[in-house]
Amino acid sequence: MNLPEPLPPEVEAIALKALESRVTAQLKMTKVDFSSRYEAGEKRTFRSPLDDARLGIVYRTDPEAEWRITDRAALRQHLETFPGNFVARLVIVGDEAEVLAVLDQYASHLLEEISEVPDEVFNAALRESRETGQAVAPGITKVKPGGSLTVKPDERAGDAIKRMVDAGLLTWDGRRALPTGEQREAS
Repeated sequence: MNLPEPLPPEVEAIALKALESRVTAQLKMTKVDFSSRYEAGEKRTFRSPLDDARLGIVYRTDPEAEWRITDRAALRQHLETFPGNFVARLVIVGDEAEVLAVLDQYASHLLEEISEVPDEVFNAALRESRETGQAVAPGITKVKPGGSLTVKPDERAGDAIKRMVDAGLLTWDGRRALPTGEQREAS
């Protein structure tokens, strides 16, 4: 029997990259199955059912609450009660063709002065809330973001996972294996 020549390493790299994409997609779908069961700060360690070898941990981070502008309109309404918070600027209200025709001339009928609260004032109110630990105005709220879910395999989990694949508990790509007919009959 004639064996084909060994595949070039580039083919191996392509195959590994394709597998990485499939495994990444499967990991995202699998995490959806259990993500809601983890409260902020919760951590669980998992071991192989075959030999109690440490497989890794799954945990949800517990981030600190942070101040955010959650209702910009309410905050703007509050900030507008302080005259020093307004900035006047000119805006173009005519159509572009008309503005281009008179750009080299003073054309006051194309300009309108408006007053607004600049972003720096919003940011200052948010910064003051952070510094004082209190919402300094309506529309600013201290929000605790949801923690991110992390799956961290143990550095020595590879051998234990291979044994689980060999025992038929996992498939070659890490998915949970369905029980065989013999396994179903034995249970």
